[in-house]
Amino acid sequence: MKKIIIAAFAIMLLASTAMAADNLDRCYYSMDNNGDSVLSNEEFKVALPNSDKAFIAADVDKSGDLNHDEWESYKKTIGIEENHG
Repeated sequence: MKKIIIAAFAIMLLASTAMAADNLDRCYYSMDNNGDSVLSNEEFKVALPNSDKAFIAADVDKSGDLNHDEWESYKKTIGIEENHG
């Protein structure tokens, strides 16, 4: 019985983590709400509310904003290839 409870808890924990994750395979320009070709932290949070760590990792120059190259380079490092076609 104890093993079943532990297993059920582990499954619930994994499921809640998966549900909270954002799909990072997003087009940069679709997240740039004001069209200025700069992705602000605020715009990023609207598009990907559960991905603060991704923004921090992608912001290589630590400017507080993302440019297209930073976002696409970050996606490539996590195994997501650019596909705008």
